[in-house]
Amino acid sequence: MASTTMTAAKKPTYLGLLNAISLAETEAGVYLRAWADATCDEELACTLRLVAARETSHGVLFCRMLSELGYELREKADPKSAERIARYANPKISDLDKLPKQGSGEEKDPFGEIERAMADGAYDPVTCNMLSWYICEERDSGAKLREAYAKVRAKAGVSVKSNGNGKAMTGGNGHSGPSEDAKAIMACMTEGFARLEKSIQKAMARA
Repeated sequence: MASTTMTAAKKPTYLGLLNAISLAETEAGVYLRAWADATCDEELACTLRLVAARETSHGVLFCRMLSELGYELREKADPKSAERIARYANPKISDLDKLPKQGSGEEKDPFGEIERAMADGAYDPVTCNMLSWYICEERDSGAKLREAYAKVRAKAGVSVKSNGNGKAMTGGNGHSGPSEDAKAIMACMTEGFARLEKSIQKAMARA
């Protein structure tokens, strides 16, 4: 009983953040791997598999970190998950349609807030080290995916034009741009880690 009371008294304020990262990364690993298995572009598939493996590993490691702190991962069902994975696993849908929408190049760094908290000593040493490694690897994965996505667009003859409002539009072959569902695949890699950023912001707000 005393042990339980002590654990509750010292409950870390960043459990929600670790939980959000674990769920988002695990989800990204599934979608990226499904896409890799569906594409005929072996160069793209190679990059997707590499990043998918990293994402899956991140999900496991952050789940383990929660366990080491004395807590369990809280699962949160995504009602659109099955629909999205079916889309990315569908070889009849082109890679171009699965690409995240191109931004204006001014996306906010979703890890800035975490890094500031790290500098302020908000996390225990082990968690801090893991977050530092994780952020470094995520940025490298993002760079690899942006390069791979650029090659897909180049092969399809798609260029980027500005609409005058700082937003990008697709051109070249007249493609209208990826669907809303396409952005949901951890477009975090090219659009400021959109879904992960939202999860992180909510977790930080609850802390």
